[in-house]
This record gives sequence, C-alpha cells and structure tokens, in this order.
Amino acid sequence: MKTEKNHTRRSLLFLLLALLLVLALWQIFDRKTACWYTEKVRGFYNEEPQTMDVLGFGSSRMYCTLNPLVLHRETGLRAYVLASQQQPLRATLSYMREALRYQSPRLLILEATMAFKSPAEIGEAEIRDCLDPLPWSMEKLSLIRNLVPEGERASYYFNLLKYHQRWKELSARDFDFSYLKKRDVFRGYMYLTPERGADCRAQRYDGVEAVPIPAENLALLREMQSLAATHGARLLLLAAPHEAVTDDLGFLKSLHAFCESEGIPLLDLNLCYDELGLDAARDYFDTGHFNVRGAEKATNYIARYIREHFDLPPVPHALDREYAAACDEWITPLHEA
Repeated sequence: MKTEKNHTRRSLLFLLLALLLVLALWQIFDRKTACWYTEKVRGFYNEEPQTMDVLGFGSSRMYCTLNPLVLHRETGLRAYVLASQQQPLRATLSYMREALRYQSPRLLILEATMAFKSPAEIGEAEIRDCLDPLPWSMEKLSLIRNLVPEGERASYYFNLLKYHQRWKELSARDFDFSYLKKRDVFRGYMYLTPERGADCRAQRYDGVEAVPIPAENLALLREMQSLAATHGARLLLLAAPHEAVTDDLGFLKSLHAFCESEGIPLLDLNLCYDELGLDAARDYFDTGHFNVRGAEKATNYIARYIREHFDLPPVPHALDREYAAACDEWITPLHEA
C-alpha cells in the first residue's frame, strides 16, 4: 500500500514538473514582438481593473490613429487600444468580450477597415498576431476553433510546434519574462516618428457605387453593438484615412448606410480630412498609417467628436497623473522640435 502511494506521488510530481516545463518552453519560444502586440496586448491585463473609459479595437490603423495620451489630454478620459495587424473581425469580438471582463468602458471604438474583408482574405500571420498575445481563456480556445481550420490548430495550442526553430535565435531576452507584468506607457498606441509622404485627400461618395459588405461581418458588427449595450457602453465605428482608401469607397458607402439603419455612429475621417489639418507630406509613417503627429491631429478630432456626441464626463483617478506625465514626456516635446 505504501509503495502504491509513493508511486502515485512520484507520478503526480512528474506530471507537475512536466507541466511547468511546458509552460516555461511556451514563454521561452514565444515570439517576442515586445514593442508591438505582445507587450501592448498583455499590458492591458496589467492595468488596474475598472479604470478605462474608452477602449479601441481593430487593425493597425487603430493603433496608429487613436492615441490614448492625447485623448486624455483633450477630454480627461482614460483609454486603451487593443488592436493587431489586420485583426479579423471575429477576433475583435473576442477581444471585446475579454476586455469587458476586466474593464467597464463607456465607449468602444472600432476602426472599421476589417469589416470589408472576408475571412478567406486573412492569412496565418495575421491570425497568429491576434491569437498569440491573448491570455488563455475559454474565449481564446473558442477563437482558435473559429479562425483556424481543424487539423491545423495544434501549434496554436502548443506554440513550440510552430516556433521550435527559434532555438538558434534564443537570447537572454527570451528568458526575461518581466514583460508579462509590465504596463504599456502608450496604452496600446504605436508611437511612430518617421515621416513619409502619402497621397491622401478628402473623399466624397457621390457617384460611388456601393459594394456589399460580407454578411458575416455585418452580423459581427450587430453583435458588437449588442455586446456594448449589454455592458452599458456605446459602439462607435471609425474610418481612418489612408492612401489606398479609394479601393474601399464602395464598402464605406455601404457602411454608412448600414450604420444609419442600425443606429451605430460612424466617424468617417475621410469626409472631414481637411478639417483635421493634416499635412500628407509629414503626418504619415507610411502610406497606410499615421505617425505620431498625424495621430495627434486625428485624436484631437476624435476627442472633439466624443465631446459633442457622447455624454462621457471624466471621472478623476490616480491614473490620470500617469497619462498626463506620459503625454508631457512623449507628445508635448513634438511641438518644441
């Protein structure tokens, strides 16, 4: 009997050590996209719960357009951006659900670019970019099943199957797990200073033929609106201007009609491009994304829109000092350069 108990203890100890080894290998071989999604998405979960007034979601155009530091300076509202490169709309819904477990925002902002893309247009790299940084939960498991075909999911559950070849590249940084406890000073925004000209201008939809938005995406937008309402929040769709926006004008026209019929506010910055005061030669990081100067101008306009269309009085909190200090350190000096 004693021998059997000792055998059971050893077996349990072995299983525990094996689990700890798997978890360690997961963190070691995980992609360290520290300045991008890993620290920014993980950083959200290190924020103090129930402190965010506004949450931003969507693709790279969201994390290059909405600057929470500037929004706080202009409105006193605390915001965080949870976005990833070409984030599939279904992933965005999961991001919203997960975020609402930790925060009680009064406004959800979605940059709408990905509403125009069907799931078949989204590649493996973009799926991994949105899945890898998410903490494990039932929502993440469900999202893997929704985004990844059956038979290809194993490496999403155990990343060593995908990233085992990284052993040749391992460095001291891969054994530093401190990023798991860090908070992102920019609150999910991507601070980009390089300048590159972009052929951007104000758009109009007169004479543009509407292009249908995929029905699955429309259903997801309705679900997002319902989710926001269930949590006492509003949903705002945002369209950020970029050089290739002319390819999306038909979709944007359909989006305006959809939002009007569903009662969803839509802030289309393409229609008020001149009012933003943008300098297309200096305010873009590349042809598709603002740099920090362009994002400040866009966020100023978004802040004005929020003040005029939403009743969101700021609720003071100790975090306000951090937002203000970060803005003084990173944004204010731009005007002195």
